[in-house]
Amino acid sequence: MEDAKALAVRDDDRAAGRLPARDHLVIRDGYVITMDPMVGDLPQADVLVRNGEILAVGKDLSAEGAHEISAQGMIVLPGFVDTHWHLWNSFMRGLIGNQPGRDYFAVKRGLAPFYKPLDFYRAARLALAEAVNSGLTTIHNWHHNLRTPTDADANIMAQIDMGVRGRFSYGCPDNFSRDRLMDLNDLQRFCAHWTPPETDNRITLGVALRGPFRTDLDVYSREWEAARKAQLPITMHCDRCLREAGCRQCDIASMGPKGLLGSDLQIIHVVHATEEDIAALATSGTHVSVSPQTELRTMGFPKITEMIAAGVTVSLSIDTTAVPANADMFSQMRCVISTEMARIDGSKLTPRRVLQMATLDGARDLGVDSVVGSITPGKRADLILMRMKALNMLPCCDPVDVLVLAGLPENVDTVLVDGRILKRNGKLLMVDLNDIATQTRASVVDILSRAGWAIPASLRAISEVGDQIELPAQGD
Repeated sequence: MEDAKALAVRDDDRAAGRLPARDHLVIRDGYVITMDPMVGDLPQADVLVRNGEILAVGKDLSAEGAHEISAQGMIVLPGFVDTHWHLWNSFMRGLIGNQPGRDYFAVKRGLAPFYKPLDFYRAARLALAEAVNSGLTTIHNWHHNLRTPTDADANIMAQIDMGVRGRFSYGCPDNFSRDRLMDLNDLQRFCAHWTPPETDNRITLGVALRGPFRTDLDVYSREWEAARKAQLPITMHCDRCLREAGCRQCDIASMGPKGLLGSDLQIIHVVHATEEDIAALATSGTHVSVSPQTELRTMGFPKITEMIAAGVTVSLSIDTTAVPANADMFSQMRCVISTEMARIDGSKLTPRRVLQMATLDGARDLGVDSVVGSITPGKRADLILMRMKALNMLPCCDPVDVLVLAGLPENVDTVLVDGRILKRNGKLLMVDLNDIATQTRASVVDILSRAGWAIPASLRAISEVGDQIELPAQGD
């Protein structure tokens, strides 16, 4: 078989080879929020890292020969974990509105057929740059528009090249007919090619299935069987398909007797779950990923408090940066807290519990909690440093409360993934932002042209001025 790398994206178009090396380093004197229940929070503590592994956490650690990073005046915490994000539609930001023909689904379905592998690569790279800048270190690339084998290869290459950790879930073309089987032969080829050594042991594989609410019995049965035979974790949506069918409940409970639920399954949104559905989730060990901002826009809101109380693992996700969200886990956490307080009198959902959803519970959802999600010796060094002296963080009397209720992406000073420093002093180190801006606009213009859509005047105007993109300055 011809090398998949050569087929998908040319080396000249890639960001490969730009990742910083892993270093032997010690992060000194930070306020360390470990998210490890056995360790807790450690004011003025150090984190020692070698070859991407956390060796020790504590005060005044011996670190001979280690490169020192001062974390004075900073919070040190595990990187945020996103558990469901359609990276490919990051190009649609600004194209979607409320007028007829401009809603999310109309734009997505109108442009989806016109993406090429290079466009998928660039769209994922744009989203991942924004993710790292915002402190997201693990990303679940939930891909529901794979039209050719090279589309899948281009996506995972972007995840590898950008230095992030995460999962890639292989799906169908957008708006695929409910009676058509996904490309199970290429799924097998894809899994055989993209093994852990090929992905730098940072990317795991999964499969994005449409499930019993969007496909016929023969289709979802065969797809489920293939996924479980390959031991791939499964993810599926349970959202608008119910509204479109005139249904106001999820009916997840009906999946139990069919043998579809289990600890290898993640269900997205579950906005209309009943008590029976929540009990079925808890009993089977099925996980849930919620996307607060997009759910409030078009779906409603899931019963997060009830699911957590039942013992269901609930994690947070960006969903899409097309509309209405950006790559901002702080906004998602605040949205959860505010909505639960409005929905339930005397809500007990605390900022610390929601931070757990964005870190350790996200890692549990993706099956990587033995690797990341807390600052624990033996785990990999996926860490972020946030400035406590920023105006919006002052006076920072309770760092957890302030981080969750007032934190912003611009407060993220430093980001490490697998021991590599991908952002330092507020600047991304693994990518040229002007290259991303230029390539993003080039791909968007090409996609719109192929689709026969008008090119927005703003794209032309910005292109004429040129690219000088910089992140906000980070000061004390």
